[in-house]
This record gives sequence, structure tokens and C-alpha cells, in this order.
Amino acid sequence: MVIEPYLYIINLNIKKIMTLGYEFQYEIEDRIRKNGFEVFSEQNYIDDVELKPRDIDIVAIQKKESSNPRGNQLSLVIECKYLDQDFTCYSRPNPKDERVYFIDGYNIQNLHDKSRFHFFNIDPVIKNINLTKNKDEDENESSKRKNSKNNLLGAIMQLIKALLYLRGNSRILHTKGLFYSLVVYKGPGKIIDQDGNELKNFLYYRNYEWKEPYTDENVISRNIYVDVIHESHLEEYLDRIFKIEMDYLMDYVFFEKRMHENKAQERIENQWRNSAM
Repeated sequence: MVIEPYLYIINLNIKKIMTLGYEFQYEIEDRIRKNGFEVFSEQNYIDDVELKPRDIDIVAIQKKESSNPRGNQLSLVIECKYLDQDFTCYSRPNPKDERVYFIDGYNIQNLHDKSRFHFFNIDPVIKNINLTKNKDEDENESSKRKNSKNNLLGAIMQLIKALLYLRGNSRILHTKGLFYSLVVYKGPGKIIDQDGNELKNFLYYRNYEWKEPYTDENVISRNIYVDVIHESHLEEYLDRIFKIEMDYLMDYVFFEKRMHENKAQERIENQWRNSAM
């Protein structure tokens, strides 16, 4: 079998990108561990549309103190991407959706300061992502671009599907607390908005209709934010969601616990007073 030279070059490039991708993933895993997270690599989930098993790069967890059997934890579902293509993103105003799927066990309406959560502070959000069209590309290049895999949008969709699956009963993320989806990227590829401004980090927002695979359960509509960040901002991101967002939730948890304990103590004291009369 004779391999054409251009096919050989393409295969070499694919192997190089795959190698860089794996090395990048291992690097990100180590950095996340150093920030106090327990890391689980290559977690399996079932694609709800194709009904096929797939892997998500990383699930990272920090467990917090809890008296609840379902625990309290900060969870991250992560895809690592080495971008060798340019992407154009199209933004819309952030709906600052309080129905967004990122918290379990607590009613967000009861949290006094929602601005502690970064989803409600970023504006605008990205709604669509396309491979960037080159100004001077010919018809053949245009066809190749249209048929190329959009691996950034693909990573986002993988994250959404993996998160919803892993949140299912008896699975690794079926806990109380916060759970976020995150793409961490690097590489020569650039991300720009519709006005030509380069983006390093952005927040993606969409609604997804989810149906638990291999069941008769009804379709569930979920509104989801996905963070996309350059790897150089990873530690800053982890620090924020742990020290500001998770700590705020735990302060609320302990405040509620103290309130219940105080009310219980008042009932006991009132019963004691009444019995002493």
C-alpha cells in the first residue's frame, strides 16, 4: 500500500496534536491536585443522543464538612483542549439565569448575595461558536473548514452531557453542593468575538434537553453555563470558585444550621419553663 505524501503529513500532524493534548491533560491534572482537589481521569458517561459510552478528561472534587448523607462538595467536570484552529464566538447579553443548573440541595432564591457566583457577574455570554473563516480562503479551503471538526464546541457539548449523566442517582456527582463545567485550553488557535476582539476567557450559555439514557424518564430541560479559560488563568479560577463561591455557600449552610440549633434550643427551654410552672 502506497501512502500519499500529503496523507502522511496529515497523519503526523494528527499524532502530534494528540500527543500534545495528552501531555496538556496530565499537566492540568497535576495543577488541579496541587490546589487540593481529588482528581479522577477519563470518567465514563453515556451520550444521551447516540447512546454510546464516551470519556470526559477530568472530574475534580473537593469535599466539605457535612452532616447530610449526600455530602457537600465542589465538583468540576473538565475538558482539556489543545486548539490548533481559530474560532469566532457570537455573544448575547447574559440572562443571569437563576434557574441555571450548578447548585444542588439549596434554593438559590434563599442565598442573599448571588453576585458571589461568577455566572451572574460576566456579561455578555457566548451563545454560538464557529470555526473562523480566513479572509483569503478559496472554495476548496472553505469546504475543508466547514467539514472540519469544531473541537471547541464539541468539548463544550461533551461537558454538558457528562455533567448531566454523572449527576444521576448513585453516580460520582450525585451530591449536594456546587458543580461546574470547564474547558481549559492552550495552543496556537485564537478565539475572537464577532467584533474581532481576542478572547482569553469566556462564559458559554445554553439550554439543553436531557433524557437519561436507556430509561423511560421524561426529557428534562436544563439551563447551563460552561466556563472556557486559557490555561494561564487556571489557578486564579480555582482560587475564586473555592475561596469565594464554595466558602460563601458553606457560610450559608452553617448559618442555617445555627438557626435550626437555636430554634431547637428555644423549644427545649420553653418546654422546661412550662413544665416547671
